[in-house]
Amino acid sequence: MTEEITTAAPAVEEEAAHVPAATAAERPFNVTPRDTFVDGAALFPGDTGVLSMKVRQALVKLLKGPYVDGGRDEKLWTTLLDNQLILRSRLSEVFLNLQLDHERKIAVLRPVDPEAIGGSTRSSILRQQRALSRVETIVLLRLRLLLDRHVTAQTDPTITREEIADLVAHYQPAGQQDALRDSDVVNRAITKLLARQLLLTTGLDDVYTISNALPLALPFENIGDIPAQIEALVAATTDKSGTEPLLELDGETSAEEDGGDDDADGEVTNDDGGDAAQGAASPSASPSAAREDTK
Repeated sequence: MTEEITTAAPAVEEEAAHVPAATAAERPFNVTPRDTFVDGAALFPGDTGVLSMKVRQALVKLLKGPYVDGGRDEKLWTTLLDNQLILRSRLSEVFLNLQLDHERKIAVLRPVDPEAIGGSTRSSILRQQRALSRVETIVLLRLRLLLDRHVTAQTDPTITREEIADLVAHYQPAGQQDALRDSDVVNRAITKLLARQLLLTTGLDDVYTISNALPLALPFENIGDIPAQIEALVAATTDKSGTEPLLELDGETSAEEDGGDDDADGEVTNDDGGDAAQGAASPSASPSAAREDTK
């Protein structure tokens, strides 16, 4: 009996050796059958995925965006860190990069540079949002300064609607203050920043927390450059009302609908990204771009 087994073994090897090498090439996208022991039970009928429930949920959170705040969800942050290699691989399949800010515990998605994949912006699944106006951009820059001061002082970075209204009124051109219009600008600015989660609601009415993700939306290498940027925007004469679109902040963001904006100030959306599936958020505008528009 032992002899028969020993003799038969080479035959199996010989048979395997004659399997055409082209087989793998003919089926390059073969999916390895799900291994229930290794991958766990399927989560739904027809499930071919191999990620665990918590990793899939983390992936969905990233795609919904506009970012993941590890300070508010430590378990989710830990899941992202522990599984970032497989998450990066899955995101790369849809032309997205995962950016992690370990100091602030913020995770955002960035679209791959279109030039790297043939120059088509339609490759991104992230939906573009409306641009911020000059006055709204100034408000955001002031919030960036305020956040830095609170971080230094280790205090809660909060701001009220009234304080935002004061900022808007302060930076309106002399002789052009209009209480009704300014109130409308304040409402739109707050709505946009809440939609991008750069302002966060608190338990108090008209009191907001400035998000730790703001530095990723306005990535100044030197915080001291912001006052000069504000002055350049204040000096801009091409938009006296300060309500025209200026800065493409979060130019690529989550697949979630940005329902807070309207077309009252003539802003338009760029839907080249298509209807996609937070990202992320992807605050991709550089401050220098805004400076160019003020010249």
